Amino acid sequence: MKIAFLVVKNILRGGGIEKYTLELGSRLVKRGHEVTVYSMRHYGEVPLECRGMQIISVPSFMAPSMQKLSCSAIATMKAILKEKFDIMHFHSIVAGSFAWLPRLRGYKCVLQMHGLEWKRTRWGTVGSWFTKLLEKLALSQANAYTAVSQTQCNFFLNHCGISMQYIPTATDIKPKTEAKEIFKLGLKPGKYILFVSRLVPEKGAHYLIPAFRQLDTEKKLVIAGDTQGGKKYKQKIFELANGDHRILFPGFVEGRLLNELFSHCYICVQPSEIEGLSLSILEAMSYGRCCLVSDIPENLEAVGDAGFYFINRNIDNLEEMLNWLLRHPEEVANVNVRAKERVRTHYTWEYVTDQIENFYQRVLHT
Repeated sequence: MKIAFLVVKNILRGGGIEKYTLELGSRLVKRGHEVTVYSMRHYGEVPLECRGMQIISVPSFMAPSMQKLSCSAIATMKAILKEKFDIMHFHSIVAGSFAWLPRLRGYKCVLQMHGLEWKRTRWGTVGSWFTKLLEKLALSQANAYTAVSQTQCNFFLNHCGISMQYIPTATDIKPKTEAKEIFKLGLKPGKYILFVSRLVPEKGAHYLIPAFRQLDTEKKLVIAGDTQGGKKYKQKIFELANGDHRILFPGFVEGRLLNELFSHCYICVQPSEIEGLSLSILEAMSYGRCCLVSDIPENLEAVGDAGFYFINRNIDNLEEMLNWLLRHPEEVANVNVRAKERVRTHYTWEYVTDQIENFYQRVLHT
């Protein structure tokens, strides 16, 4: 099959969708398929080829509100003028709202849902309305639909009457990486709490920081992540930290340092307000790390009985759970074992690749 993915940010330094595309696309290439990925140029230069996938850089308008929309339009036009793809895989409602163009030429289009975009706190009234409009358009254009959580599948069936194939994201089981780089940050194994995510409001760092500051502990808090734009929010969380020497902001991390941070954290916290299926949670669990998550359905689905949760957006309850976990290391250790086994059972890339490949074949023959 010839497969196109539309659109991603920087496939080598992006977030969940980028990681998903990198891991899935490279595995599809190994199975004999041709994969082309359309990448947003303003997120940085990317190689023309990555793990056997062809990467096409696409320009966009620089206004933040128009970046993804304009890039998706340009990428779709490039795709239908370039060659005949068997499957065009749209990664968002913004990109999927242009699926009608390739369908006019007989292309098979798949829309994958990674979350409910209109729920994001960055949208105002007009932005939320426009995003819902794009969602309605995208959901009317594709040949078939898939979502990364069963929670989303149920939502779209119950609220929109649309049946979606549940195919989760995934991760590999990770061996512990020897501690070296974390010492340069002043960290010691087991002596810090970890947050890994983009620094945007819906990821909830502004709940975690004040909750942590209420704790009487010598453990540190590592806020690992960054975002393009969003300066006001970044300034807000720096102000919430208020110079607390226990709180570290290493910025965007990758490679060995990221592996070490996951390997040696005491617990990993994901206080997100909304999710599709959090790759940060799965990554932490793949290292055998206990996760404390907000009690939104998508997070509860991810951790199952192999994690702990607190009331979403409730700083006091988050502080209470953090304090309990700090006082019960034996409970944390028990969950560490269950977390890795849950990933091994439910969230492996080979399983996801099998599911996607079968899904594409069904779409092609309907």
